[in-house]
Amino acid sequence: MAHVESDPFSDTTDPSAYVPRIGTEAALVEMEMALREGARLVCLEAPPGAGKSILLNVLEERFTGDFRALRVPYPKLDPDEFCHWGLAALGGAPVDDPERALAERVTSGAAAGDPPLVWIIDDADCLPVPTLRSLLSVQRSTGAALRLLLARSGELPAEALDPVGVRPVSVALEGEMGCEEMAQYVGARLDRADADLVTREVIEAALDELYARSRGNPRRLHAAASVLLCFGRERLEALPGDPSGAPLGSIAQREPVQSVEIPAAPDPDAERVSIESLVAEAVAAEQPIEELAVAEHAPAEPEDAAPPDPSFDPLPPSGSEPPEGGGSSPAPRKRLRLRRLGRR
Repeated sequence: MAHVESDPFSDTTDPSAYVPRIGTEAALVEMEMALREGARLVCLEAPPGAGKSILLNVLEERFTGDFRALRVPYPKLDPDEFCHWGLAALGGAPVDDPERALAERVTSGAAAGDPPLVWIIDDADCLPVPTLRSLLSVQRSTGAALRLLLARSGELPAEALDPVGVRPVSVALEGEMGCEEMAQYVGARLDRADADLVTREVIEAALDELYARSRGNPRRLHAAASVLLCFGRERLEALPGDPSGAPLGSIAQREPVQSVEIPAAPDPDAERVSIESLVAEAVAAEQPIEELAVAEHAPAEPEDAAPPDPSFDPLPPSGSEPPEGGGSSPAPRKRLRLRRLGRR
């Protein structure tokens, strides 16, 4: 497969970055078999960060030709909005009754010889119950021409399923890897990105720490590894650690314990300076950017200093001449000190 990005632990959903694991392959096979055997509603259930989104994309690639796929990127829509979106994606025009028009569009496509349509809905936890009922109603009226594939972090609400009499095929995906499986997964990500020797050594030397921070959850693992590569071991160790305070020990000997959440992004207190701030201040001060390495603390002004005259304009009018007799030029505009992100 082609390398998507040079970052081995980018949190991408591109299927070419997929690293097969026992749990993910089992879930893929179970979903594919359920759809091929005629299941009308399949629900992938996994905790946040387990890799549901990339798994749906891999599945979509695998059944290309046997099914058509329909995706709605934002599920938190009311029934009419959701059906209008689906109808437009299938080439239909806006109508007063989008639910009925959508069902007719799907049915006519199947009658014309189109493959069954699989409507893939990621983040289905955000799907309002009335919208879910509307989709189930469309599915019931279209029969085998439409299948629904939902990815959620929990079970579907019974109040949506009971009125239409539909029972989903539930496929569970474990949200955490064991320590040995995580080590294999990390190695596969490094191989996939063709990581250099230095990157490999940094990551492999920190496997215990990465497991302590992530407990094998892919999203937390990616975040911790990215912090390590971008900011170093010191910043990684500053992240929330093992709540028990016990020694980490060997990654091959430790059993998975309760998950520990880590920030999904680098610490906001990181020593960074906005490039836009540098450029804006350089233009305002009319000085080269290299001269903006300002000391952290500027000398304080005397407390008894007289307040500045509000009528005084420190900048000469455009086109004015320097004062005669070699007098000093008007004082330049006061240059504001840079404020580093995270400083108080």
